[in-house]
Amino acid sequence: MRIIVKEFSVGKFNIRLMNHNDLEEVKKVQILRYEYLLRDYDPSLPVGGIDNDGYDEVSESVLVIDKENDIIAGTYRIATPDTIGNRKYLTEDEYNIDELIVSGERFLELGRAVVRPEYRNGSVLKLLFIGIYNYASEHNCRYLLGLCSFHGHNPEVYGHALALLKRDYTCTRYDVKAISNAFNFDYINQDAIDPALAKAQMPNLLRMYLRLGHKVSMDGSVDYKFNSCDVFIILDINEIDIRYAKRLLNISVSESE
Repeated sequence: MRIIVKEFSVGKFNIRLMNHNDLEEVKKVQILRYEYLLRDYDPSLPVGGIDNDGYDEVSESVLVIDKENDIIAGTYRIATPDTIGNRKYLTEDEYNIDELIVSGERFLELGRAVVRPEYRNGSVLKLLFIGIYNYASEHNCRYLLGLCSFHGHNPEVYGHALALLKRDYTCTRYDVKAISNAFNFDYINQDAIDPALAKAQMPNLLRMYLRLGHKVSMDGSVDYKFNSCDVFIILDINEIDIRYAKRLLNISVSESE
């Protein structure tokens, strides 16, 4: 299941890291994130911007590229202790992860996940995660962590989803708490959870995370600037759901140096 290559192909797609020396490619990635991630959460943003928050220089970006037209179909930004240097992780804007940092365990921060609308059938997202898993394996990262976002800044509308997260998926190993605009998950009583509605209220990305074995924080954080309700997510790769991971990751690839 482990894929130790810098670049690989699946069908019509190439999966590789962004070339930081190719300024045109960097700009394409930033435009993609702006148009289909930032504006997806906040449609009032003007057309034609770029998402340049200064973190690309201390991160890597996994790309899925359509070989037939050379279009970047999706991207995911990742950071590790090796890339981040003396900067703080973006997760730290909303959560206190000091306990994880001082633990000495190596982890990989996930962020800025986006797939072009015409490629949102699930396959590109899975390919991005193959690239992430590959990178985490190569760099001996035990944990994957980051934030997962619900649209808008009213968490109550996701009451069933949040109650289900609290009941079945909370992380107890590390004490990770929101440090800004915190909200709890108690909008729905545990005995009143509608499981089907709860899953329907969850972003597709969060559902995939949970199936892989991710856990979530005990509370959430409203990001008014991004127009989202965020929850902290964490996966111990040693405890990944093997059956689902094999279906997701164990596919035939062609390698290239």
